[in-house]
Amino acid sequence: MSIRIAITDDKAINRQTVKDKLLAYREVKLVLEAKNGNDFLEQLKSLNDKPHVVLMDLEMPELDGIETIRLATASYPDIKFIVLTVFEDNDKIFEAIKAGASGYLLKEDSAVNIIDAITSVHEHNGIPMSPAIARKAMELLRQMPVHHYREQEEDEKVKDDNAGLSDREMDVLREMVSGKNYKSIGEKLFISPLTVRKHAAHIYEKLHVNSRAQMINIAHKKKWI
Repeated sequence: MSIRIAITDDKAINRQTVKDKLLAYREVKLVLEAKNGNDFLEQLKSLNDKPHVVLMDLEMPELDGIETIRLATASYPDIKFIVLTVFEDNDKIFEAIKAGASGYLLKEDSAVNIIDAITSVHEHNGIPMSPAIARKAMELLRQMPVHHYREQEEDEKVKDDNAGLSDREMDVLREMVSGKNYKSIGEKLFISPLTVRKHAAHIYEKLHVNSRAQMINIAHKKKWI
């Protein structure tokens, strides 16, 4: 069954570019196309088959992407949002994730990267990021005071040095932390993207996390990277 997607962007040419990139892939089916946040929320109300994943621009008139994500996740918690933008601004990354975004990609990313991100979010509840964004996210984590981590650290259930991860899973984890998508990881490790996805699912399960951001946090504290 195809993953139902929506595209929200105020510029028609940008929406068309995304459609041209993705609609050749049978993995996805476009069910909603909106020109801003208000348009998206209005269309969503009358849509019977809600999108599984929404590709959301940030800078839009009437209602921007961050506020749209914040409102939509409160009303439709099952829908996943991936920011698709030209911005690499730290504040926007932080605010988008706080609002409920499940991923943060750049519009220049290839069709394969975007499809991979959609699949990751839908199937594994991951937080895919473009490499440039992943590096900035790591910088933000390193800059945060230690007490910000303390509460999460107490809740983590990781008991041993490698949390039971196999050597291959550790290889996959390190590549995921660097921001690579499943296809790129597979090419480097000489395994298929599907095998990478299975390893990623095992990693999330063993670390008791459900996002790449949480995984990066643990990997950084455990000095696995």
